[in-house]
Amino acid sequence: MKKVVLCTLGFLLYGSEVFAANFAVITSPPTILSLVVFLGGIGCLIMTLKILNLLRGGLLFKSWQIFMTGFIALVISQLVNLVHDFEIFLVPSYVVPAILTLAIGLFLYGILEAKKILE
Repeated sequence: MKKVVLCTLGFLLYGSEVFAANFAVITSPPTILSLVVFLGGIGCLIMTLKILNLLRGGLLFKSWQIFMTGFIALVISQLVNLVHDFEIFLVPSYVVPAILTLAIGLFLYGILEAKKILE
C-alpha cells in the first residue's frame, strides 16, 4: 500500500501539466488505420509466440525471434502514434518513423536469416 501511495504521489508531483485526451480524433481515417495496424501487430505478435512455442529451438527459431522483435517494434510505434494522436502526451515527429524503420530493418534481417538457413 505504501508503494501505491508513493507512486501516486510521485506521479502527481512529476506531472506539471495535465492534458485531456482528444477522443474525437478516433474517427479520422489515419487514426483508424493506425488502430487497425496496432491490433494487427498484436495479432501477429501472438501468432509469432505460438510459432516459437512450436519450433522449440529449431533452426528457424532465431529468425522467428527476430520477426517477433520486429512486431514488438511495430506495435510500439503504432502505440506511440496513437498516444500522440489522442494528445495524451506529445512525441517528437521523428520518433514514430524511427521505430518503424527499426521494425522494417528487423523484418528484413529475419528474412535474410531464414533464407540463409533454408539455402
